[in-house]
Amino acid sequence: MEQTQHIISGLPGVRLINAEYHNFAFPRHFHLEYHIGLLLRGQHRYVCQGERLQATVGDALLMAPEQIHDGASLTGEGYRIRVLALDPQRLEQASRSLSDERHGTPRLTSSSLRNVQLQRQLGVLHASLVNGDSTLAQESNLLSMFATLLALGSSLRIKEQDQGFDLRTWGRLREWMESRLDQPPSLEELAAFCGLSPWQALRRFSRQCGLPPHQWLTQLRLERALPRVLRGDSLSDIALQLGFYDQAHFSRLFRRTYGLPPARLRSSS
Repeated sequence: MEQTQHIISGLPGVRLINAEYHNFAFPRHFHLEYHIGLLLRGQHRYVCQGERLQATVGDALLMAPEQIHDGASLTGEGYRIRVLALDPQRLEQASRSLSDERHGTPRLTSSSLRNVQLQRQLGVLHASLVNGDSTLAQESNLLSMFATLLALGSSLRIKEQDQGFDLRTWGRLREWMESRLDQPPSLEELAAFCGLSPWQALRRFSRQCGLPPHQWLTQLRLERALPRVLRGDSLSDIALQLGFYDQAHFSRLFRRTYGLPPARLRSSS
């Protein structure tokens, strides 16, 4: 049975497609978006740019806007695929950001990739978008995936940076982030505060802290919440004042970090 689900994410220009096909064969067609598909089950055959190709579980299929291709199941078992559909401006903006430390702008040069890191990042990004994580988390996951994708599937490679922030910059940034616990900044806002591109800000932050900014900020908020939980403050007030979506969201993250939901931790202390 053919199944297709389209999900509009919280990020502008980003759409998700969950699909399972058995007998349906796509005719030659194109999209106006970039399509990045991860094959989850079965085998897929397609013709792209005149080349006959096959994909198996774990392969990432890359289709640029207006790139003619078709597609069908290679066997009678069908296939399941998860697709990230991106407005061209999304990838072009990331390309410009990522090319700050290189010469030229990266361009996709492959229609299929197989890479464990890319598989993992696509999974993390998909979950982040479906679960409605913070804008900071979604943007960070999206840009990290872009970086891997463009390094693997473009003619240019990313130049690694080893340094984080200098002490003065980090002190200012940390103070600013601390003041935004109830309204976490977007990656664009963080980058603007640092005077860097989003990719540079993400890389430097991660090297400085060992975590991307959304994970670091979440942990900081949980650490600020812990003494208030133990003090007996209202859990709903804590969640609201520290920028969690609601009490359930706060409790879920709290339990993941500390092993118990806040109410049980409080009662056992």
